[in-house]
Amino acid sequence: MSLSLVEALKALDEEAEAKKAALRQQYKTEIVKKLADAKAVVADLEKQYEAATGKTVTGAKVARVRLSPDEIKALEAKVDGIIKAAKDGISMGDIVQKAGASASAVRKAVKSLKGIKTTGNKATTLYHTK
Repeated sequence: MSLSLVEALKALDEEAEAKKAALRQQYKTEIVKKLADAKAVVADLEKQYEAATGKTVTGAKVARVRLSPDEIKALEAKVDGIIKAAKDGISMGDIVQKAGASASAVRKAVKSLKGIKTTGNKATTLYHTK
């Protein structure tokens, strides 16, 4: 074997190794992207679960989120609109669901509103505008 053939073989080996390394890096990049997408889906599903149950997926209570004064005013306005839109009255559970906030925050918002009357007792209470 001549020297030029040995050099040609080495060059081919180096080229093949470079292509392998590039393909490995491309594969790693694709896997990392797929993992990030999957983690985002899981995080979104966990948020939906927490909003629906008030607990994390592991069963722990969701940490309480305190609202800023601006957020409280916005929630009060939203709750007021929800109650005004309900001609025949609306239950607290439905208000909470439509407002998308915690039950305690919605309860405080309803208490702070003027011109709200209730009918019914406990579980059958409906909220109306006067």
